[in-house]
Amino acid sequence: MSDAPLLRIAILECDTPAPNTNSKYGGYRGVFTALLHAAADNLRSSSSFPLNPRLELSAYDVVSAQEYPPLDSIDGVLLSGSKHNSFDDDPWILKLVEFTKMVLEDGRVRVIGVCFGHQIVGRALGAPVGRSDGGWEVSVTAVDLTKKGQEIFGKTAIVSFVACTIDYSG
Repeated sequence: MSDAPLLRIAILECDTPAPNTNSKYGGYRGVFTALLHAAADNLRSSSSFPLNPRLELSAYDVVSAQEYPPLDSIDGVLLSGSKHNSFDDDPWILKLVEFTKMVLEDGRVRVIGVCFGHQIVGRALGAPVGRSDGGWEVSVTAVDLTKKGQEIFGKTAIVSFVACTIDYSG
């Protein structure tokens, strides 16, 4: 397995998850570590997937410690969810937006944002973000998959959970 590609992902913890989730996983780092390792294991067991990825995961507290990885030490960044507002101007949020802009401008490091994290990505790209007039939105939504999605999931559709308070219509 030593010739398998190494994928170095930094998990940026933007908050602490709900108490039950936090006690079970030890923060968002534990949640995403479990999910990413499960996904990599699934890929390794798939005969149709040509790669056998190895993961090197690191986590950074961007709220209280305001720590970030050097870009040359990572291949991807995952921004977690948070109870905070992505459109607030708290110093740690502004620093997170600036770091995200730097990562996006770099072009080599891939970025994924989850809930609050995707709102920070939008803000870093210049999208107006703010509270939705409709308030908190939560839904379970059916998603029709593309042909590639059907290959990956082995289904024609999946169900996705959505929770958001942001209005991107600006």
